[in-house]
Amino acid sequence: MMHGSDQSIEVLQPTQFSQEEIDENFRIHSEIDILFILRGIMQSNSLITLYPDYENDFILTSIVAIDADNKEMIVDYGTNERNCQKALQSKALIFVTTQNRVKIEFACDQIKKIQFKGENAFAVNIPRSLLRIQRRNHFRISTPIVKPLKCVIPITGKGTASKAEVALLDISCGGIAVIDQHPIINFDPGIIYSNCQIALPEIGTINATIQVKNTYEITLRNGQNCMRAGCQFIDLAASMEAMIQRYIIKQEQIRKIK
Repeated sequence: MMHGSDQSIEVLQPTQFSQEEIDENFRIHSEIDILFILRGIMQSNSLITLYPDYENDFILTSIVAIDADNKEMIVDYGTNERNCQKALQSKALIFVTTQNRVKIEFACDQIKKIQFKGENAFAVNIPRSLLRIQRRNHFRISTPIVKPLKCVIPITGKGTASKAEVALLDISCGGIAVIDQHPIINFDPGIIYSNCQIALPEIGTINATIQVKNTYEITLRNGQNCMRAGCQFIDLAASMEAMIQRYIIKQEQIRKIK
């Protein structure tokens, strides 16, 4: 259960989105992915701000148990009884927290007061969808070493067209880092490549425009020195960003198992 006073905690506010952003850009619907994220929040004992019916009054809480079979989770009861009663009477419960520097929001519409390990608690339904918001400081994940992701870059010049592949070092919703050792590709900062494709296993293929932002020398795990090029996505489509988010979640799940 939580300890400490509400006054010493920074309170997170629900994010204002357009309907298009909510539906396409950030929302996760997969039950497996939702449960994985919720368990991560519970295991890290992350503080959650709960807003009954989107009102200004809030409750500071945390997830203490998850029952996937019954599609229910247990969260801490608040310290303000008036706000707790308001939550019990509300039609929508908005939860806001962070995980790995990424803002997480979800809504529940079923709540009841229970006793959990001898203390008051709320039982709420597992949300049917979840917002994982990465507008700033995009969470990067390293790509597999054995079978790295590849970025296929179209090359045009003197009336001919060809394609070149470069290996990715990491990926986020904001961009990619690649190994700069291809004899044809120029990774000078500022250069833009359009119609680049990145195949995400079991997810789909990203089609994106990238702009080179920086290059510098790094040492790989095998001791080899090479140049790393950091590239930013330009006007990445919402559907492409959603695919990257699903890929990142899948890789996090795989690494948790190992």
